[in-house]
Amino acid sequence: MTDGSAYFRYWGKAKPVLDEAGAQWHLLPYHSLDVAAVGQVLLQQHTFLRKRLAASMGLSEVDAMQWCVFLLGIHDLGKFAESFQQLRPDLRQQFWPDTIIKKKNYSVRHDSLGEMLWQRFLKDEWLEQSPDCEDFLEDAIKYWLQPVFGHHGWPPDKHEPLKNHFTDFDQAAALAYFNDWRQLVSPDIECVVHAGADSDWVKQQAKVSWILAGLAVLCDWLGSNHTLFTYHDEQMVLPRYWQDVALPAAETAIMAAGLLPKPRVEHQNLQSLFPFIQDPTPLQAYCSTVPISAEPQLFILEDVTGAGKTEAALMLAQRLMEAGQAEGVYVGLPTMATANAMYERMTDAYLRFYAEGSQPSLILSHSARHLSEKFQESLLAAQRAEQNYADEENITAQCNRWLADNRKKALLADVGIGTIDQALLGVMPARHQSLRLLGLLNKVLILDEVHAYDAYTNQLLKTLVEFHAALGGSIILLSATLTQYQREALIAAFYGKKYAVKPYTDKTDYPLLTRVAKDLPLLEQPLQTRESVRRAVQVQFCHDEKAVLQTIQEAVELGKSVCWIRNTVVDARDAWQQLAGYEWIESGKLHLFHSRYALHDRLAIERQVLDYFGKQSTPEQRQGRVLIATQVVEQSLDLDFDVMISDLAPIDLLIQRAGRLQRHSRDALGKPLAHGQLDQRGTPTLTVFSPALTDEPQQDWYKQLFPKAHFVYPHTLVLWRTSQILARMQGWTMPEDARQLLEFVYDEADEGIPEALAGSTQKALGETHAKKDMGDALALKLALGYTVNSRAWDEEVKLATRLGDDTHTVYLACWQDGLLRPWVSDDRYCWDLSSVRVSCKQLEKVAAIKDVALVAALEFLRETEKLFDQYSVIVPLIREVSSESWYGSATDSSGHEVIVHYNEEIGLWLG
Repeated sequence: MTDGSAYFRYWGKAKPVLDEAGAQWHLLPYHSLDVAAVGQVLLQQHTFLRKRLAASMGLSEVDAMQWCVFLLGIHDLGKFAESFQQLRPDLRQQFWPDTIIKKKNYSVRHDSLGEMLWQRFLKDEWLEQSPDCEDFLEDAIKYWLQPVFGHHGWPPDKHEPLKNHFTDFDQAAALAYFNDWRQLVSPDIECVVHAGADSDWVKQQAKVSWILAGLAVLCDWLGSNHTLFTYHDEQMVLPRYWQDVALPAAETAIMAAGLLPKPRVEHQNLQSLFPFIQDPTPLQAYCSTVPISAEPQLFILEDVTGAGKTEAALMLAQRLMEAGQAEGVYVGLPTMATANAMYERMTDAYLRFYAEGSQPSLILSHSARHLSEKFQESLLAAQRAEQNYADEENITAQCNRWLADNRKKALLADVGIGTIDQALLGVMPARHQSLRLLGLLNKVLILDEVHAYDAYTNQLLKTLVEFHAALGGSIILLSATLTQYQREALIAAFYGKKYAVKPYTDKTDYPLLTRVAKDLPLLEQPLQTRESVRRAVQVQFCHDEKAVLQTIQEAVELGKSVCWIRNTVVDARDAWQQLAGYEWIESGKLHLFHSRYALHDRLAIERQVLDYFGKQSTPEQRQGRVLIATQVVEQSLDLDFDVMISDLAPIDLLIQRAGRLQRHSRDALGKPLAHGQLDQRGTPTLTVFSPALTDEPQQDWYKQLFPKAHFVYPHTLVLWRTSQILARMQGWTMPEDARQLLEFVYDEADEGIPEALAGSTQKALGETHAKKDMGDALALKLALGYTVNSRAWDEEVKLATRLGDDTHTVYLACWQDGLLRPWVSDDRYCWDLSSVRVSCKQLEKVAAIKDVALVAALEFLRETEKLFDQYSVIVPLIREVSSESWYGSATDSSGHEVIVHYNEEIGLWLG
């Protein structure tokens, strides 16, 4: 029934509504060639990607490119199915007017239909033509085809009888196209038959599949741009369309996307990259000279806060790029705040990695990046540069808009700054994860504060290290300190192994640089630290709130600035309310800061806190001022307090918190001193609010004093050991005591555990192992290749990169005078700025509303605001009489009604 042009009777793209302008549909073979053309042009021009892909495939660059182009040209074979073609019955009938077509249900997506067609029809046809290829086709090409067919973001996951979807003439048309396309591209079968004789080569193709998956997604996205690849509905032989239409359009698409690496500046040194560094730290100096080999490497940099780890890591990254190991950098940080701060630091510095005028792209990658003014400015700068290249000298950070319009594309930029979560999604069964891996392929991966994650996220982190190393990437990990176990596990992940009993390392020095390469001896280099960041901290204990309040009062009366870090929001709010009743704190000098504010208010408080307690704060601003805060001040904020009290927390967190105690040099009155001058406020003293010290703690030793914080830090042994070693040492000196403190507190040996804590310790360890198992179960498996393998693939928003209490976004809306408006109404991103994260257990949904007008207003809001869907939690608030607070009604996860209160000073609380 078919002839040589049968495959021209199938549409691949079509306008949703017919109009008069131009072709109304794009024929299926043409779209297939568009995508293949993008692949060919990309691999021709992206030398790094072509070389990395060829090395992974174990083929020559020419053969690897030919095979990739061929595979991309058959990515949409599933669209030959009648069930797909009937999505446009008018076109199906137009193409086959003399055929009686029976309606087939489109129950399987065309990506899975393509694999079905290959497995049950086309593979046998090819085997008949190439009988010597049977083993190769069965074992290796499945690793190539699954990612190509799975170009919509996850592997083909359904199979049904072929006849349910394809007619005989559909199969014949697909075969005719397959043969004509193969003849046009002519992939060399002999080279893969020869390579496939090696069983190790076949296994290696499982790793290749992860690269091919990202390449297929990227090329399909670009090849689907109907502005660049205009619709063609008239028959044209494939060679002519390929040469005259597809390839020229692909050239334009690749150039417009900004995907090609930018030329680098060679032979940089630390001062040329960072002119502000006049006196390098020992770590920075060593990173400028440590031998770099031409193979994937793992560097672990451990040094105290303020030792310049970030600049040292970027120096290493530049040297790895110069050695041909990468074309760019991605820096993954623990929080959005730290990512924003790093982005601002990099907006000028990143240009020094690249040749002048090359216009590299810098991108911020996290879920709230649209709220960053610096990032929005970079997009405007890039737009100006596109319009007028004469403006180049006025541009610092800039980002190609195509790369910036979707976080999934963000890692494709030359330099990326974001949260670690964006990279972790690359090794989870999230839709389009392969695009993230592809973006990381040509980058040095820098991950900061790698000690800061729980067992679940840490397992995903180790999987990311394994994937990146296996695909040829180099990694730099930064930490204030790691335990020996953590360091060993990360090294094992780089080697592609699980941590074994036999250790890789033997050094306990601190600071320490560790370098790992698969074919080189492991290097452990002890380092000195800069004298200006060497510091001693004394520790004293308080065992009841009265003593804490007395400490705060004494400090306030001496005109000092004070911070009390509490372990829960409720405890912070209670302490703030209690202190608000004392006359010895001047009006306006008591502040509260925690995580449960609307984003606008949180940002405003953060700015205020930085003004009062930041590096440039004056004695007048600081005098007698008190901040009650939660863990929000532990990281990212450059704060400096004269006096600090902290609720008892694990030792590494106390060290982190103490980093905000007398952080910058000041005189006795609190006036900032010049760089290099010694602080004149005396030895910093951290006051720890703790249960009474005892050698025989009871099971509820911590819980009795901190009933709410017990759920935040349930591992009582870690807390008790923290109190024990601090009481014995009465403080610490950094960096000398770092290892001793961490190894004592986190020692997993059974010796020395108080009898009453044995049960809770086993429970905590069990929960840790359970989290690790959860992370391992969810993480993708490199050796299995890009395949479903019974894992449930889903959208990224439904996959957690971190565990903890399940929280969701709650939007605060003010109901007043018959109008429903966001808490912050005078901003472009008003609803984002009116949002707050709340535990799903405590606040699950809005309570039933009786006010008919309010119900109508809510329905109208959901219909008109694109941000909202039926699941969005919008809480209407009503102004309390004679009060600055607002209130509303909701229900918790048990269905019980809770009253929601909100005040811009106190934040959100439930009562």
